[in-house]
Amino acid sequence: MFACYALKRRVLCIAALALVITASLIDLDARKDTSFAPSILGLSFGLLLGIIHIPEAGVVRDVPWSCKLALCSILAIFTIYAATYPWHMLPSLGAHRHMGKRLIMLVSMLVNAAVYILCILKQHPPSIYAHDAKWCIFGIWLSSMAYQLFEAALAYNSKIVQDFALAFAISVDSVVLGWILIMFQARMQVLRSGSDACAYKSKFWIYVMCGSFIANSICTAIQRGLSSEGGMISSLIVRSIFLIIWMTYVILVCKTLSRGLYVLWMESRRVRGLPKRQVEWAARVLRLELLICATLGVTTFLVWSTINVVKYIELMDPHEYNRIKTKVWFYVQILRRADGALNAVELAFLSGILWQGKPPEEDDTEMETRSRLRGLTSMSDFLEVDEQLLYHAKVEQLAHRGFHLGRLLQFWEQLLDGELMPSFDPKRSQTNDVVRQAIIPGSRCGSGGMALASIWEENEVLPQSMVTHNWTNTFAHLVGAMVTDALKGDVYADISELLTRQEGVAALKEQLRQSGTLETTFWVCAFSVNQHASICGGYGPEPPEGTPEWNAWDKKRYDSVSLQRFPLCDCHEPKSFSHQDPVCELNKFDDMMNFLSQKIEDFGQLIVIDEHFDVLYRAWCVAEIVEANVLSIPARIKVYSQAAVDINYDRLSLLDVRDCSASSQDDKDVILRKIVDVDAFNLKLQQLVFSSQGIFSKWVDGKERSRQVGRIWRRSSCSSRVFKEEDSIYEDISCKCCHLRSMFSKFRSEDTPYEEEDSEESSSSSDAV
Repeated sequence: MFACYALKRRVLCIAALALVITASLIDLDARKDTSFAPSILGLSFGLLLGIIHIPEAGVVRDVPWSCKLALCSILAIFTIYAATYPWHMLPSLGAHRHMGKRLIMLVSMLVNAAVYILCILKQHPPSIYAHDAKWCIFGIWLSSMAYQLFEAALAYNSKIVQDFALAFAISVDSVVLGWILIMFQARMQVLRSGSDACAYKSKFWIYVMCGSFIANSICTAIQRGLSSEGGMISSLIVRSIFLIIWMTYVILVCKTLSRGLYVLWMESRRVRGLPKRQVEWAARVLRLELLICATLGVTTFLVWSTINVVKYIELMDPHEYNRIKTKVWFYVQILRRADGALNAVELAFLSGILWQGKPPEEDDTEMETRSRLRGLTSMSDFLEVDEQLLYHAKVEQLAHRGFHLGRLLQFWEQLLDGELMPSFDPKRSQTNDVVRQAIIPGSRCGSGGMALASIWEENEVLPQSMVTHNWTNTFAHLVGAMVTDALKGDVYADISELLTRQEGVAALKEQLRQSGTLETTFWVCAFSVNQHASICGGYGPEPPEGTPEWNAWDKKRYDSVSLQRFPLCDCHEPKSFSHQDPVCELNKFDDMMNFLSQKIEDFGQLIVIDEHFDVLYRAWCVAEIVEANVLSIPARIKVYSQAAVDINYDRLSLLDVRDCSASSQDDKDVILRKIVDVDAFNLKLQQLVFSSQGIFSKWVDGKERSRQVGRIWRRSSCSSRVFKEEDSIYEDISCKCCHLRSMFSKFRSEDTPYEEEDSEESSSSSDAV
């Protein structure tokens, strides 16, 4: 519908301009000397550019490489021919005259053409923002061609061509100016949110500035066509309006960017590791944008304010103007050409075509800490030699309990149908609910039981990925993250929503089937660990009543939807919870990961991050993440949404394994004893979390880069505390979204829910703990 409306608008505008052009041609033929029709004609042709392309509404088409080469060749030949006209078109006037001016024109035109050609030939993914930037650079090149035509007409003393070329150049300038401002406005909207972004939503002042340029062209036409002082006065007024609004806009943008730089500078002193380097990267981008914005604004202001001053002198003191006009216009032309070339280069950098920005890299300090970070010591090291044989046999048995994604989706469809679990709610039921009411009953075999994955698969399956997750996460999110991983996605919110409907599940299965990923294999504790050998018959040791630990223990006994107490299994399968028992299935994740990494070439780890990032505050889950990294197992982190990362940023930037919780203090103590260097452990964990967002792993255009910088900026603004150098204390900063501060402080309190939300004592695997 929008495309149809835009097409109708373009047709109407083209028809209106066609009438103006026709009337101008008739008037031009009737009055060759006194008519200002050439100026109106040039103005109309220049405004056509604004109808041909509309920013943020264009469709990026894949142009064949041969067409790109042909276009660039024609562009280069035409530019060289036009730029060198004084030497091959005006030999009788002497090519040596005004050599400095002509060299400046030559260099600026060649720079404009070279930048445009580079942008065309540079390979990058489709981007409407980069497409708009190319149109801006093309407009700058076209304007320089028009000014060059104006210079040639001056040499040949052709007033009609002069009027046409000047009006055309100014109208193209007005269109390009509007495009540039819209691009800057789009960047500022994604860079900031809330009240700051609202200041950049309206395009009213952009239309006023562009209208001032167009009015300037019309007034110039009246002045040149009718020799009217009114036209000169009107030009002075509209140019002054433009300059006032332009500098106000530039100052506001620079002020916003400067404030962002200050916030990022303060944040860089508070955090460490990858968050610190991401903040420093964002600061580098903001510094570049501030420099470009200030340079572009100042040079444009200098060009048109100088023209205004010269025109004012011409109006007030014609004799003084005649005395200085040759030298003044010489410098004005140089400044104008330099401004155009500089703007072309700046736009190419801002668009992301010629500059992406160097992503954060691991620094020397982290490389040193990495060298001190060794893997977690194996539980088998604490056992006798004969017990170690049983231990490693159990490790190998666990490692062969993978399952296919198609089996999991069949299980999910049974849950949706209510076959396995009547109280199941796809939007609310947690993994713990599904384990207690669907997995445990479904894996019962006679008087004992086995892992559900062993029932699903006829033959033993070595998984391609091990899934690290927490049982308090919604079960739909766990399944959604696994499907997202198979489909090579980054966030799983949308896919989890699709899973809540049968038609959505069917569509996802078809998509997986077409991509050949329906048979992807995983290892998930809830399905791959024999729950009947551990938790099925109880809820774990009961903590002292009235304590936070008891409240958390009691909560885990009830379904999160129906609030009914979970039924217990009466099977006779031998239970094992002790870390000293070689056949216990709850303490072998590190050895199992090591075994799988040696058996499977592309074995990886999938880390499912819940909305509140609870998984990173579960000691066993954190240990799995770092152990996988020590073993050089590729880790893929799937988050619910990018907004969830931003909301939890303050907690994550200060993440410390010593703040994590386990189902028992003994478990936590065992894990901490197995970590050789806790500080190195924390840095590596932080590295994994903040490098998982895909910010720096792919090409991004300038707008998306600003969006990423804006996210880091908002994170820093929403930090609960900022370090203050003067008195070495922490002080709160003001930010509308800092109502999250109370949440953050709650996370750090002794009664934090992350220390209370323990699953059953030594639950079905290390992930569940």
